Amino acid sequence: MSRDIAVRSVGAFELAAYRDQLERLYRKCFSAPPWHESEERLAAFQGRLDRHLSNSGAGGVVVADVDELVGVIYGWPAGPELASGSPFDDALAAAVTPDIARRLVAPALVVAELMVEPSYQRRGIGRALLTRYVEEWPAAWLATHPEAPAAILYRQEGWRQECEFSVEYYPMVVFTWQAPRRTGSSARRVARG
Repeated sequence: MSRDIAVRSVGAFELAAYRDQLERLYRKCFSAPPWHESEERLAAFQGRLDRHLSNSGAGGVVVADVDELVGVIYGWPAGPELASGSPFDDALAAAVTPDIARRLVAPALVVAELMVEPSYQRRGIGRALLTRYVEEWPAAWLATHPEAPAAILYRQEGWRQECEFSVEYYPMVVFTWQAPRRTGSSARRVARG
């Protein structure tokens, strides 16, 4: 990796400032296999981004090489109930059991997107983004294509495959993550502040 690569946490406002670079990155990542997203779906990314960033607490982590965005992860804190009203939310709600649904609501973190520029993949950027983004949370969840290369990363990092479902003809799999439990003196130290 270049010395000019910078990793930083950003809020929704800063993510919105990257909207054109995020769309280019999205197109590179999701027009390829296994996604093969249609031009219509690729063009709708900006609208989905706006909806994502309107969620309370939305933010993420970006990786830039000089001024070019090469990786991003973003999402928001889950609400007390599963979201509804979009094709994704409704398909997810119909697919999960009550036990799984409990792992997809507060205090979990929703990971909406994890994208790494294809020419920068296999350098540990995705792993670094994922680790940094969830490190302060007790739990997190995401959905991806079951054949996406990132699914291997999630399994390697201890994410648990929960269920499969389809949305707009795309197969999806839900992964959940639980923070490691602190034991012994480290748990007491954290509890005391």
